[in-house]
Amino acid sequence: MDSQKIFLISSRKLGKTSIIINVLNELKKEELITIYIDIEAFSSHKEFLEIYLLTLIKETTTINKILTFIRNLMPGLRIELKFDGSGKPLLSLSYSHNDKELNRIALKIYDLPGIISEKRKKRVVVAFDEFQEILKFNGKNIEGSLRTSIQHQRNVGYIFAGSKRHLLNEMVNSPQNPFYKIGPVMFLKKIEEKQFFEFIKEKFISTKFKISDETLFKIIEKVENIPYYIQMICHELWNYKLLKKEISIDDIEIVIDQLVRENSQNFHIEWSRLILNKRRLLKAIVIDGGKNVLSIEYIKRNELYYPSSVQRTLKSLIKDGYLDQDDENNYYITDLLFREWIRKLHI
Repeated sequence: MDSQKIFLISSRKLGKTSIIINVLNELKKEELITIYIDIEAFSSHKEFLEIYLLTLIKETTTINKILTFIRNLMPGLRIELKFDGSGKPLLSLSYSHNDKELNRIALKIYDLPGIISEKRKKRVVVAFDEFQEILKFNGKNIEGSLRTSIQHQRNVGYIFAGSKRHLLNEMVNSPQNPFYKIGPVMFLKKIEEKQFFEFIKEKFISTKFKISDETLFKIIEKVENIPYYIQMICHELWNYKLLKKEISIDDIEIVIDQLVRENSQNFHIEWSRLILNKRRLLKAIVIDGGKNVLSIEYIKRNELYYPSSVQRTLKSLIKDGYLDQDDENNYYITDLLFREWIRKLHI
């Protein structure tokens, strides 16, 4: 059976990356070759290709055989190999610095997982995290080249994961895009409240902390079931009450207030960069919630502008990562601490 090409779409801080890493680790135990690449870390197509190539090589051969590996599997590819102060290898692609030649090199690199799978007689799984970030460096051409290579790789599975659902949805659902219907789309949902409750209760009990069920449920409610913030708030509560080892419901606000104060200067700078329309809409969502934002009643109640203007502002805030939508299409601010800072600013 051919390996799948899967799109995994998730809001930020829901644990997408942790799930991917855990899955890859389990697959590695079954002797699959696994590759993880976070595209958000790169500033250019060339840098992405260099790190992707180096990662593929390091997972399949030893450092002292890198040049031999490239000569055997990728003849004609010119690279410069260096080592940093700690002995870590660094690759630099050598080419005449025009997009046409870089695209030719890219096709060779995109073909490599299939070649490795065939040579090693093993299945390969490649995970591209924050995949939508390729759009920042000539994404349509990259999408086309990548699709051309991977569609024939029967023993290579791909995970295209990202947190900007509007961009990923367009990639996979728009007929004019190269990745149109390349494979199934999965949406990562929030973990259920009950599962979180049992998990964090066990963690506190195991370290001899006293905490009521009401307080545990309040933590989960306050952070809207988002794993990243549950971990953050629980960690801060644990430190805050390390001596007394008893956490009350009032301690939640104390800890959140402290975290907001620590980040206040950064939030002031962030807020000052936003135009008035964006500030008004963010304030409205914090104070009045994110349901029926485009309704006339909501717009009048929060002294916003016309629905078309609000819609443009929503799209811009989602694109910039300030907002997202839940499964019921309610808008929410992605950064819990920024949300609480805005709330305190306008109360």
